[in-house]
Amino acid sequence: MEICVVELGQRYPCLAREEAMALAEIGRCEPAEVGARYAVFTCPSCEIFKRASLAKSVNGERIRKEKPQIERSTKTLDYITARLMVNLARVAEGSRIWEPFVGTGAVAHEVERVGGYVVGTDLDLEALFMARRNTSGDVAQANAVLPPLRGGLDAAVGDPPYGRLAKSELEIRALIQEFAEVASRVVKRGGYVVFASPIYVDMPALRSCVMYLHGGLYRVVYIWRVSNRGEGLGSTPCLCKSAAPASREIDAHLSSSR
Repeated sequence: MEICVVELGQRYPCLAREEAMALAEIGRCEPAEVGARYAVFTCPSCEIFKRASLAKSVNGERIRKEKPQIERSTKTLDYITARLMVNLARVAEGSRIWEPFVGTGAVAHEVERVGGYVVGTDLDLEALFMARRNTSGDVAQANAVLPPLRGGLDAAVGDPPYGRLAKSELEIRALIQEFAEVASRVVKRGGYVVFASPIYVDMPALRSCVMYLHGGLYRVVYIWRVSNRGEGLGSTPCLCKSAAPASREIDAHLSSSR
């Protein structure tokens, strides 16, 4: 066994801790100490932490973050956030992942980089053409709330369309609610559902962390472990014992930036 000292990034401290814990779970590590700047684990190998998007170093060795060479558009999620969401979903080699809002394939590409297999769906046909060039997984035009899937997948990872650059037929709150209900049926028990939303979509029953983007724009990343197939969000127990509500986290960010 090895002692792994992970230096956490400070830009998104909540997400950095969540990512470290997620990678520790993939690597079958036991946490020894998790603080504000460092997390210490006992692991079979420290190698798993080298795929982190927000950690700075492992045992003093700086983590290299290589930007993937994929086709991009104004709608393409940045590669740091794409890798972060993949890590939070506990994607490992051989994992079967549903990406309901595959877009141009940034998240799908990161899934494949860590050995997972993607089934990607989207309504945007133009984006799908690009996604097919960015990933070797199965990509199809389909509605996120009516996916052509039977179930048994290991995780679902998605960045729903919201804001000025992407549109959906459903209002964003309704879209996320329906997507979550579907995800609870297609992701197996114990699997993770990770998705982003604008700050005004509040789901207090789920563990979440806030990302400050720019200006007054924030993104909330939700991390949900499916306990029972088909349980839906309405019956999901609160997972946020140590996570501050989004409003408190924003207040903390504003105070630190003054």
